[in-house]
Amino acid sequence: MEIPASQLVIADLNEVNLISFYDCFCSLMREGYGQFPTQLQEYFLDHDYTLANFKVWIDRNFRKVILAINQENKVVGFLIGDHAYGGVCFISWFGLLKEYRLQGIGSQMLRKYIEYAHIRKAHLIELYTYNGASGFYEKHGFKLIGKREQGFFGQKNLIMNLKLRDFNINDII
Repeated sequence: MEIPASQLVIADLNEVNLISFYDCFCSLMREGYGQFPTQLQEYFLDHDYTLANFKVWIDRNFRKVILAINQENKVVGFLIGDHAYGGVCFISWFGLLKEYRLQGIGSQMLRKYIEYAHIRKAHLIELYTYNGASGFYEKHGFKLIGKREQGFFGQKNLIMNLKLRDFNINDII
């Protein structure tokens, strides 16, 4: 069933949508997110990406978390990115429930993060991905700049960048 992107809201993570976001995050992680083995998926959820940790992120404005929310106020997708540092924004997690994929929703979330990176005066957005997802990023102008056979947590990483503009030191000092 195709869900029109116009029926979704793209919004930031906050305390009101935290539980729905966390349900979506856990569901996608357990689906096999990024081809991580089950043991690693559970490790992430039990240690690094707990509900309490995400609450701290909100309280401290630790990261930029963009959500796709359907008409029932259920979070159906997310993009987790860092604030700009040294002119670079970094996307660390990006997921969308299966029934919402290939409908332009991921593109909406990515465009929102790119707008945010411009506001933060970033000159570059970087991410690590895998073969199955690299085409999506290429469609949005990202370029493959390198590969790691055993990157974070032993996973194969494709390293991709989107250049937003030339670096200008005055943008960061």
